[in-house]
Amino acid sequence: MNQGNVNELTKAEEKELQSISNLIFVETIACGFYELKKIEITLPHDIPRGRIYTREKIGELLLSNDRFSILIETNDGKYLYQSSTVEIPEVTPHP
Repeated sequence: MNQGNVNELTKAEEKELQSISNLIFVETIACGFYELKKIEITLPHDIPRGRIYTREKIGELLLSNDRFSILIETNDGKYLYQSSTVEIPEVTPHP
């Protein structure tokens, strides 16, 4: 996962993140709601395809076993990127 301030990225870095992402969400003026700006994959059946997504639905995508390259830009100038190659660690219960 990569995160930081958008204004700290060069234009080339910003374009690269956008080009390697198959889902891009941008936060709306209503905090906690995100507009889908780019989609290049099929979403899981339990995630409805729409224009506006809640923080919770995006969290489901980030934690999904289907693995997506997701870029999220917030309305306060921050970004979060998760590559589709990130593996979510298994939780091993303690005896």
